Amino acid sequence: MDQPFRPLGVVTGATSGIGAAFAEALAEEGYDLLLTGRRETLLAERSRSLEQRFGIRVEALRVELDRPQEVRRLAERLRSLEVDLLVNNAGFGVRCDFLRTPPRTWEALMDLQVRCPLELTQAVLPGMVARGRGGVVNVASEASFLPVPCNGVYAGVKAFLLRWTESLALELEGSGVTVQALCPGLTRTDFHGRLGEEGARLSRSRWIRWLTPEMVVRASLGDLKKGRAVCVPGWGSRARIALLSLLPRSLRLALLGRFFRSASGKR
Repeated sequence: MDQPFRPLGVVTGATSGIGAAFAEALAEEGYDLLLTGRRETLLAERSRSLEQRFGIRVEALRVELDRPQEVRRLAERLRSLEVDLLVNNAGFGVRCDFLRTPPRTWEALMDLQVRCPLELTQAVLPGMVARGRGGVVNVASEASFLPVPCNGVYAGVKAFLLRWTESLALELEGSGVTVQALCPGLTRTDFHGRLGEEGARLSRSRWIRWLTPEMVVRASLGDLKKGRAVCVPGWGSRARIALLSLLPRSLRLALLGRFFRSASGKR
């Protein structure tokens, strides 16, 4: 008997947070999965759980995506598969001013969140275009629209992901392939859990309505089906971005500086 057709989803950084929520949502929709992550034991456990609960096939790969040679190997693997949806989610941030940031840290960040999405996307797009279907989600951030002191390289690469994805969407018009820059605001994941007291202050901020990974993924997949190239989950994030864009640059920077100083406990 022929096996039923199931689309294939690839999710990087799938061990926790938004990546894990994407894996869960796609498994529920009947996707087979290829998941990557750094925490091998957790990734294997999650993969087995998804297979047992949803009756799908899951391949788990431990990959260090800030290492160009490992990205190239993964890209070659993806070229041999019929990938229906690629989610470039793997990433990390830095809470340190640029002058004190070790060069290897921002080099790794650039490799992981610029080089890696470029290579993996270029690996899967020819097949998607030939088949006339498919999608790519590049997980950017609300920081794509904002300067972020002590995390400026992160904000910069997220801004790159936003503009590159919008440009790619224009190139792919009429191809049947949809690309999306997903720009969530503060989301309760391991990423922001490392902020300590700063995270606690942000939790108390009247400016911030925290999202859950499930909310982010639900918004992303909904907008992807509608062909929207940019997804900003949550009315709070959309309102902040819209209001700040209306302000003169000098006033916008002054307000953001005051907000981030307050969040970090500085005066």
